[in-house]
Amino acid sequence: MGYDKQKDHILLEKIKAGDEQSFRLIYEKYHEQLYRVALKYLRSKELAEDAVHDVFIKLWNNRKKLEKSGSLKGFLFTTAKNHVLNMLSRNKRKVKKHILLRYERKVSRMEPANVIALSEYRGLYRQAVKERPPKRREVFKLRTDEGLTNREAAQFLDISVHTVKSQYYKASNFIRDYVNERISSRTGT
Repeated sequence: MGYDKQKDHILLEKIKAGDEQSFRLIYEKYHEQLYRVALKYLRSKELAEDAVHDVFIKLWNNRKKLEKSGSLKGFLFTTAKNHVLNMLSRNKRKVKKHILLRYERKVSRMEPANVIALSEYRGLYRQAVKERPPKRREVFKLRTDEGLTNREAAQFLDISVHTVKSQYYKASNFIRDYVNERISSRTGT
C-alpha cells in the first residue's frame, strides 16, 4: 500500500470514529481536485462548489458505512461523478423546458402537418436512442445532450477516448439509419 493510500486509510478509520480533524484534513487534501472535476463538467463555479460540498456531506453522513479496506479517494471521486451526473440531468431538464417553451411559441405559427411530422421525427429519435445498449447510450447522451468532447466523456466515464469515439460513431449511425428507415417507410420513398 502506497504512503498516500496508507494515510487515507488511517484518516478513513478516524473519520469512521467521528474525528472532525481527520475530516478537515481530507477536505483540504481533496477539495481542490474534486472542485476542478466538477467545474469542468458543470461549467459553473457555484454549481461546482455546491457539488463538492454535497460530496463531503455524504462522506460525513455515511462515514460509519464506509468499507475499512475501501479507497477513500475512490469513494470521493465516484460520489462526485454520480452527483455531477445528477446535477447535469436536473439542469438539463430546466434548459429543455426553457427551449420547449420557446419552441412551442414558434410551433404555434407552423403548419399543422409540419408540427405532426416534427413530433413523429422526435419520437423516432427518442426511441432509437433508447434501443442502444446502456454504455453506448450513455456515451451518446454525454456527447450530444451534454456537449462533452470525446476526451471529457472518456475521463468522465473512465474509458479510453477510442472507446468513446467508437461507441458514439456506432450510436450515431444506428440512430440516423433507424429514423431514416422509419420515415422512408411512412412516406413511401
